[in-house]
Amino acid sequence: MNTRISVGLAILVLLSACGGGGGSTSPPAPPAAPSLAYEDPAGDGWKLVRDYTSTSTRLVLDLVGPADLKARGVGFNLQKGSGLIFGTFADGGYASDTGVFELRGSNANFEPYAGTDADPVLFASAPLASGDVLSTGIFQKDRSYSAKSVTQPLVQIVLEPSAPNPVTSSHPALDPYAIRVIKARMIPDDIGGMDFQLTPTVIAKARLVDIDIAVGKITYK
Repeated sequence: MNTRISVGLAILVLLSACGGGGGSTSPPAPPAAPSLAYEDPAGDGWKLVRDYTSTSTRLVLDLVGPADLKARGVGFNLQKGSGLIFGTFADGGYASDTGVFELRGSNANFEPYAGTDADPVLFASAPLASGDVLSTGIFQKDRSYSAKSVTQPLVQIVLEPSAPNPVTSSHPALDPYAIRVIKARMIPDDIGGMDFQLTPTVIAKARLVDIDIAVGKITYK
C-alpha cells in the first residue's frame, strides 16, 4: 500500500476517534433549582411561618397559634400546588416535633412503656394517596399533662421545588395558590386535667375544634 495513503488512513481513524478533531461536547448542566421566597401571613391567628433554618431551596414552615391560647394538640391537612414537593427531615419524616407537646404517657400503672422510647406517640405526618396533601397531627397522649401555649412553633413541615422535567429540563411553573390548609382541628385546653370528669358538658367539649390556619405567599425568585 502507498505510504501516503496508509498515513492518511491512520490520521482519519485518529480524528474519527477524537470526534473529528473538534473535541467532545459536554452535556449541558441541569438548570439550577428555583429559589423559594415566602411571605409570612399577617395577623395573630393560627398560621404557618418561615423558620430561620430555611434555605433558598428548602422552605421550613412552623405552625404557630394565637396569643393567650393553650391547646393539647393540633392536626391539619396542607394541600400543595404544582412546582412544589413535600420534603423530609433527617429522620425521614415529613414533619418534625419541636418538643412543645408531651407525646408520651406519664403513668406506667396504665401503660407499661409510659415515658420510654417504646411508648407510642400521637404524632404522625404523611402525604395522602394523591401526593398533593400532607396530613399532620401532633397531640398530647396523656390528659394529665397541662395544655401548652401555642405561640411557639408546635410542629414543622418542609416544602421544596419540584424536580425538573426529564425531557425539557425545565422546572414546573409554580401554582399561584401554592399551598393552602384545607382542614385543621385542635384539642382545646379545657378537656383535660386531673379533675377531669365525664359529664355531659365535658363529653360535648371532648371533640376536636375546627380552626383556620393562614398560609403565606410562596414565589420563585
